[in-house]
Amino acid sequence: MTKRQFKPTYFLSIFVFLVLLDMIAGSSDYSLLRHFTKPSILLALFIYFAMNGKSLKRPTYILMLAALFFSWLGDVFLMYDTISPNYFILGLIAFLTAHLLYCVIFAKRFGKQLTLSFWVVLVLLIVYGGILFLQLQDGLGKLQIPVIIYITAILLMALTAFGRKRWVNVESFKLVFLGALFFIISDSILAVNKFLFSVPYSHILVMGTYATAQFLITKGVLLQNSK
Repeated sequence: MTKRQFKPTYFLSIFVFLVLLDMIAGSSDYSLLRHFTKPSILLALFIYFAMNGKSLKRPTYILMLAALFFSWLGDVFLMYDTISPNYFILGLIAFLTAHLLYCVIFAKRFGKQLTLSFWVVLVLLIVYGGILFLQLQDGLGKLQIPVIIYITAILLMALTAFGRKRWVNVESFKLVFLGALFFIISDSILAVNKFLFSVPYSHILVMGTYATAQFLITKGVLLQNSK
């Protein structure tokens, strides 16, 4: 087995270990451990991409590093949202920035011809976003506008991910679009748990889907130049 073949498997083992460790830390009396485990997940992904993404076009490489950095920043801010609502706002802004950066990255490989499936996905995303907002609306208070903007951004991120279909290889498309869907699921669970009702095992569900989303998107972008 060559070094190139071994590296992704080696990293995946470390990544899964960090995610599981964070789930344990967040679901037990070792909550202080999360100050290490949660930031380390995106930090590891950032380093992995930095080492393996140099063959991509320079703008894509830089934008992906920026998206992963702002995701990491969002993770850090959201760790302290129980201390002050300002940390939640800062986390929202950081992830909003990350989603917009992902949109730019995906739009670089966006299809020039919009197919029927594109419009179907667009309608489904709009319907889902509208239903989610209506469910959350009463508990949002002054955060209604920021949440509308955030929902729009993450749905746009998923739409641009779908728009890469046929303009990148099949594996890259599937990984990135699936990652975008996992991101929507993760943020939906987080929002429902915060503004609507308590979701059982919310920490495990949110971190599991979130880590999966970030890994799939990163892996998919790394593969987009492959034949």
